[in-house]
Amino acid sequence: MIRIGLSGCGAVSERYYVPALQALQAEGRGQLVAAFDPDHAALASICGRLPGAQACRSYAELLAAGPELILVASPPRWHAGQAAEALAKGVAVHCEKPLAMSAEEAATMIAAAHAARRPLTEGLVRRQFPAVRAIADLLERGVIGPLASVEVFEGGPFDWPVSSPAYFSRAESGGGVLRDLGPHVFDLLIGWLGEPELVAYQDDAQGGVEVNAQARLAFGDVAAKVRFSRDWSRPNRFVFQGAAGRIVWTSYETDRLELILDGAPFTSTLLLEETGGGPAADFQGAFTNQLRLALEGIGRADAEGSPLDPGVGALRLIDLCYARRAPLSEPWLVNEQIA
Repeated sequence: MIRIGLSGCGAVSERYYVPALQALQAEGRGQLVAAFDPDHAALASICGRLPGAQACRSYAELLAAGPELILVASPPRWHAGQAAEALAKGVAVHCEKPLAMSAEEAATMIAAAHAARRPLTEGLVRRQFPAVRAIADLLERGVIGPLASVEVFEGGPFDWPVSSPAYFSRAESGGGVLRDLGPHVFDLLIGWLGEPELVAYQDDAQGGVEVNAQARLAFGDVAAKVRFSRDWSRPNRFVFQGAAGRIVWTSYETDRLELILDGAPFTSTLLLEETGGGPAADFQGAFTNQLRLALEGIGRADAEGSPLDPGVGALRLIDLCYARRAPLSEPWLVNEQIA
């Protein structure tokens, strides 16, 4: 079994990495041998759920435990440094999103992976969803006719169990809701439609990190409007409008989407299966599958070089949004003038 190390024992590790690692160990694919987090209680919780894992007092001690793959689930500001240090020691890296605090920082990580001839992958779990693959197929075959527009809403009232208010600092996370959710949304749009032109970007950061943001993009003749929010409760949806109908996908539903064709008397809800005829993966199944692929990449790297497919295009687009930021209209704010 491949020896795995984990850096970062926060909510994403508790909720998703632990069940994935338990499944991989049961399959005989990999085993967590060591973990590190400066929060001793969080570290003890993870090691308690994965018996046999060494609780490390530092990242250097984690690397010294001899992992073949490091899962970097630490706060984003640590991603680049921890990944580069692991790669320099010949250890493969699977890094949580966002891969880095900027596209420039991500480029240094990719260069380190090429130099080490070790895999570097990013936790873009939605790539594993049957619904995502089905949308790509429907768009490629023109089932809804020529695509005219795309509208996306992603977010909702914030309820992620963060352990520190530092999560909401630009220094720790690299931004707000755009940096958090943009890697997923932009990565999917680029995968389906290619690289876009940024038409406009607005957010409500006002010197801090943004809670609401919106971007207007152009994929050739296709206009896209993307809205992110941490306080607005509305359905998380991608809507693709074509000349002959539309596709509607709720972004956390791994295995279903709606297909509405003009002139048809009903809406078709497509229940999808994994390629190969197996049952459609739920979110945890998709999360586990991306780690299976990361483990498989370790075996290919020596013969074929470093297999890389992180979402750097999404990071470039996020950087461009921040560079061209304009204030989001907030008409409920009144500037009072003192006479």
